[in-house]
Amino acid sequence: MTIGDVKVTIRKGDQALDKAQMSIGKASAKLADASALTLATLHDSERGEAENSRVALREAADEVELVLRRITAAKEHAAAYLAAIG
Repeated sequence: MTIGDVKVTIRKGDQALDKAQMSIGKASAKLADASALTLATLHDSERGEAENSRVALREAADEVELVLRRITAAKEHAAAYLAAIG
């Protein structure tokens, strides 16, 4: 594999990360909408199931943020590697 091949592969990976970022962003928006509706529905409930749902929604939102941070880091590392190899 040549340096040119490596660059092409990294750029394709970067494009895939862009698509993933857009997909995760859309999923995040849907999660936010669903969370808002769920939390509004459960706002007065003190049942264990309601609290479990609240926790699960917070955890899902945290995971989305983590994935988006990882995508950003991967893109930054790819850009740095491309710069390093010229």
